[in-house]
Amino acid sequence: MDEVVSTDLHLAEPLEADTTPLPGIQLAGALHDEQYPALVRFLLLQGASWTEAQDAAQDAFTQMCAPSVTITYPRAWLRTVAWRFWVSQQVRLEESCADLPEPQPSLRWQTPAHAAELGEEERQVISLLHQLPAKQRAAMAWHLDGFTTEESARAMGTTQAAVRQNLARARAALKRGLHLEGRFTNERRKA
Repeated sequence: MDEVVSTDLHLAEPLEADTTPLPGIQLAGALHDEQYPALVRFLLLQGASWTEAQDAAQDAFTQMCAPSVTITYPRAWLRTVAWRFWVSQQVRLEESCADLPEPQPSLRWQTPAHAAELGEEERQVISLLHQLPAKQRAAMAWHLDGFTTEESARAMGTTQAAVRQNLARARAALKRGLHLEGRFTNERRKA
């Protein structure tokens, strides 16, 4: 008898309402069109190049189709698996204990159509995101995809306090980079 392997992330308060484990292959077909672009964007915000993001996203969907895979929270599962595939592309076996690689701050990952759609402010925000340390980038990417602090912590294998701290640091760095520090405080005082 084949044993069914569960690859759930065991999220306490799921972003995804359905908590019934389903075969991955059934989920892959239903989610591909909706989640593939979001998954690529998630990886791009982590610092992946366009090609690396597409490869890792496709690898995650391929893994989802394995015969013995059942999944309860497919959005979180896809992001976790795709991120792991991307990291495995970046870190050689000898460096497996090293920190995540820092991406070169550039916007090379864009498609020509996407590059034309981005405004100057969006380019600046993305460039600043790429300059953040890896843990802050990861916390921000999970947050921007709508996951709670608890869900992000479980998926990232860390604590909620660490996620909150990394989010706070990322926000502060973005405010500094966008020259927004103190702007809202000064506006409140005037009102």
